[in-house]
Amino acid sequence: MRFIGITGHGLTVPAMHRRALEKFPFDSVLLPFNYIMAGNPQYLADFSSLLEVCRQRKIAVQTIKSMLHRPWGEDAHTRNTWYRPLEEQGDIDLAVHWILAQPDLFLNSTGDIHILPRILSAAGRFSAPPADGDMQAMLQRLEMQPLFTE
Repeated sequence: MRFIGITGHGLTVPAMHRRALEKFPFDSVLLPFNYIMAGNPQYLADFSSLLEVCRQRKIAVQTIKSMLHRPWGEDAHTRNTWYRPLEEQGDIDLAVHWILAQPDLFLNSTGDIHILPRILSAAGRFSAPPADGDMQAMLQRLEMQPLFTE
């Protein structure tokens, strides 16, 4: 085995990953990050702190849950993901472009093969970050919700 990484889910994972990096020389970290999570001040602070450590040590930062729309709740599960993903190409474009515009992040795709071509299409057309107003409008229009809550 040449490379080894650490993964986690939830609001405490950036801080937990940072503590893990104090003890082990991981090559990558994998954790949730999206526009909704960036709106949580504590999560963003912990994520930013982790990202700085990873930059200094040249550790890959892989993001997951970038296509989050909201938890399934009582909705029927129509996709092969444990959360309801974004589905419309324009919304996926915004989410993908937002992540790709963040320095030093790696975008992991989705667990649903029907959404994957839309993500690849969005990534192939990336040229600039979306405006914050566009991201806010999508958040409100779709009534997006965080997957993890305190």
